[in-house]
Order: sequence, then C-alpha cells, then structure tokens
Amino acid sequence: MKTLGQKFKILRQKKGYNQKKMAELLDVSIPAYSKLETGITDPNFSRINQIAKVHDLNIRQLLNVGEEDKTEQTEELEFLRKKVVELEFSVIRLQGKLIDLYDREDLRKKKEGQ
Repeated sequence: MKTLGQKFKILRQKKGYNQKKMAELLDVSIPAYSKLETGITDPNFSRINQIAKVHDLNIRQLLNVGEEDKTEQTEELEFLRKKVVELEFSVIRLQGKLIDLYDREDLRKKKEGQ
C-alpha cells in the first residue's frame, strides 16, 4: 500500500507537474509541498481535499491512486495465465490428433504394402 505522499507524487508526475507547480497550485512553499510527498509532514483533511481537487479527483479516487493499478494488473495477469493454460491444452490435444493421423497413415501404408 502506498503512502499518501507517494500517491501525491504519482498524481503530480501524471500531470507532468514539478513540485514548484504543485506548491503554487496549493498556495504553499516548495519545501512544504516536498514534505508532504516525502511523508515528513502529514496532511490534514483539507489539504488532502485540496490536492484531490487539483487533480480533479474525489477523496476516494485519490486514496486509490497507485492501488487500482495493482488490482487491474493482477486481474489481467490471472486472465492471461488462464488463457495460457487453455492454449497449452489445445496444443496438447492437437498434438495428439496429429500423432493419431500419422499412426493411421503409417498403418494404411503398411496394409497397402503387404
């Protein structure tokens, strides 16, 4: 789970902002904003709300930043694993059919040769 500071940094970077720009938007000093990102200063509710508004998010969305990516990636990874297993079974089944066809052809040729 990411800290609030890490979430603030992710959001800032997604917008392409530097810490100076964020500090200006929040009307705080650059060191004050930097302390929020590094976790030296814990933000109060109004500051969290202010940061969420700068990024056009509600509080819940802000708190989920960086977390939903893992969930989506985990779900996609699980889907892909299942798909690989299905494809492996298909390959094995097709290999079996191919061997069967070769065996039948070999048997047919032996009968014709006799």
